[in-house]
Amino acid sequence: MTETVLIVDDQEVVRDVIRISLESAGYTVLDAATPLEAIEIVRDGEEIDLLITDVVMPEMDAFELVERITSELPNLPVLYTSGYTDAGAEGPFIQKPFTPAQLIEKVGAVLAGTPARLA
Repeated sequence: MTETVLIVDDQEVVRDVIRISLESAGYTVLDAATPLEAIEIVRDGEEIDLLITDVVMPEMDAFELVERITSELPNLPVLYTSGYTDAGAEGPFIQKPFTPAQLIEKVGAVLAGTPARLA
């Protein structure tokens, strides 16, 4: 079974890098430019195994987004990303910029339920 990852980041280049990295590792990737777009993807009933979200975005921050999405998918693992150190993330976190190898390793760890923080 291929795991599906939903990426939420307002920067297209970041979404593209994450998508290409994860697809090359065999993941199915959905992406959203805004938190509201991500919520629509979830409401459309897409099968999602992991949410990767930037902490700071227009419309709403990652914490509100995660609260809204996990109300529909309560056991969904989340990986937070930010260019700011830690950025107040509660849970697995990877700091931008990161390499494709770091991202793939972190995603694998989060999906396996063994998330070590990677700053």
